[in-house]
Amino acid sequence: MIKILAREQSRALEYLCDKLNGEIVEYDLFISKSHDSSEEYLRGSIGCDALIMLGTVGDMSALFAETFGLSMFYDKFAERNVKEYCKLSNLTLPAQHAMDKLCIAPETFNHYACSYGCQCTCYGEYKKTHVYMVPDELRECSVSYENYIYTDLFKNTDGVLRLVYKVFGLSAGAVSDKLEQLGKYVSRKCETINLDTKIILTFPPKCSKSAVAETDRKVKELFGSFLYANSDCSLARAVVDLMKKFGKRLSTAESMTGGLIASTIVDIEGASSVLYEGVVTYSVPSKCARLGLNPHFIDEHGVVSQQVAEKMARGLIKNGTDVAVSVTGYAGPTATDNMPVGLCYIGIATENGVSVYRNIFSGSRNNIRAQATNMALYLVLRTLTK
Repeated sequence: MIKILAREQSRALEYLCDKLNGEIVEYDLFISKSHDSSEEYLRGSIGCDALIMLGTVGDMSALFAETFGLSMFYDKFAERNVKEYCKLSNLTLPAQHAMDKLCIAPETFNHYACSYGCQCTCYGEYKKTHVYMVPDELRECSVSYENYIYTDLFKNTDGVLRLVYKVFGLSAGAVSDKLEQLGKYVSRKCETINLDTKIILTFPPKCSKSAVAETDRKVKELFGSFLYANSDCSLARAVVDLMKKFGKRLSTAESMTGGLIASTIVDIEGASSVLYEGVVTYSVPSKCARLGLNPHFIDEHGVVSQQVAEKMARGLIKNGTDVAVSVTGYAGPTATDNMPVGLCYIGIATENGVSVYRNIFSGSRNNIRAQATNMALYLVLRTLTK
């Protein structure tokens, strides 16, 4: 996961997002001029793969240092870069008070050379997170990305090849068991969160292309329909990209998940071209008023039932919606009406009809809701790829 903090929409930000989309990498974008909200976002970003702060480099460096209680220093390397740039460009050297802002950096951080201005991208590593303070200027941003950030994050220079896969619906143990069938020369790393698994396979230097191709074929054979991406791509990203590709629109009717499905879609840029509407019909009267269900029908079948999930999804298929998702279930902590905690029905409706899927999830209340959200997104993918 890559986190991006920006002050405003800009051509540099559009460029950066386009490049990351091209790498099919999962990223999160936060645009804010608020000091407090920016600090909160920064604190929540440590632990991810990379953090890119787009704006005035000196201000972003000071913000980062203040957020984490780091001292600042004056980088003589940056000073030399600025002087050299001004000399080559026949520009007047900035006054010292301006140089102070151009050349400061958090402790242990450094600067790259500047190319199209006096701002030098500042970079460093903090608690294993790669951090970049990048000028919000298109040409300087593009040079920093192409020459430095891309190489750091995506281009292996050690001769080692890594393949990344995303798998949904299997336990961590089941994934590990399947991976045991691969060759012993391949090292494996897996992370499973709420049934969503990222697999990283690392091959030794100078591994033959045929061995890599055979491993890739074997992985696809082992995981079949559980495999939904050949990159570090979230379920929500996969849904948004596929719906945009097919020109489809999505609507959600959520009870147990309380709007998580729609919210997860909205987290992805470009969601406005995909998400038509999302309704949280948490109560029985809401299901009746918003989705056209009959209260006697709900009494007959039970609010958590295949029939109610079907009616909820069917109630959304109308002008503007191509795929509708409904969720009703028991998240816990206690069961009711002799129904187990974690029981969940997910309806997927298209113009061709409605399919309802029965699931029983386990874990805490919020884990169950997260699993139901992921399952709904996965079922949308499976419906689209059919």
